[in-house]
Amino acid sequence: MIKNGEIYRYETMLFNEGTTVKEDYRFGDIKQPGPPTVYKPKKSCMRIRPPPLKDIHALTEWNTRCQYVPFYLYHRPKDIIQTNPRQVQQSFFEPPDEGRDNAIKTRPRLVMTPAVSMDDIEDPKARNLLIEDMYTSDMTRGLKEAIRPYFKVQAPLPGPPANANPIRLPKMSVSYVSPEWRMESVKWDQKQLRSYCDTTKNFWLSRELRPCTFCEQTKKIDEQRKIMCQLKPGKSLQRH
Repeated sequence: MIKNGEIYRYETMLFNEGTTVKEDYRFGDIKQPGPPTVYKPKKSCMRIRPPPLKDIHALTEWNTRCQYVPFYLYHRPKDIIQTNPRQVQQSFFEPPDEGRDNAIKTRPRLVMTPAVSMDDIEDPKARNLLIEDMYTSDMTRGLKEAIRPYFKVQAPLPGPPANANPIRLPKMSVSYVSPEWRMESVKWDQKQLRSYCDTTKNFWLSRELRPCTFCEQTKKIDEQRKIMCQLKPGKSLQRH
């Protein structure tokens, strides 16, 4: 016989999704395995302050600011050119020549390969490009690349951003259904459930139970055996 407590436990498992761990497998309260952990502060060891460090050669107190020997302590100027390694060579900037344009126009003409009069070129950019491309030696190019300014180099600021390219989404519309399938769609839509239902205990108990195939078969077998026993007197109803 099922008791009230077991019925409540079964209903909780079926309708409230409650596990048996909440009710079953309880073997007493949870106890602490050992004594509680207690914090004990560590005792401080008091000792005499050590004497300050001293230089082993001069026997003076060690200065913490100068405890590292500088890297450039023994650096000295080079023997021939007498350049100071602490002063980096600055890049060369050619000063502007104010009388250059007048000298180019008035001096005698000189034609060199590729047979172009250098003084007759009106565009100064084209003239400088021709000089740098044809009449500049490899050594001069190497010197220009070696003495390029490398300090206080700043990256150029980015230009204005590109114009916006907005994306226009098409308007949402109901998908087209061919006429021969519209009636089937209406029938399917009418069969859908439109009401709100909460699957609680009352919901499942109010529904009609489906017929059990095994129960019906067992009932038919019992009726058939009962009829057979009535036809043959002296035999009792037996069910295996």
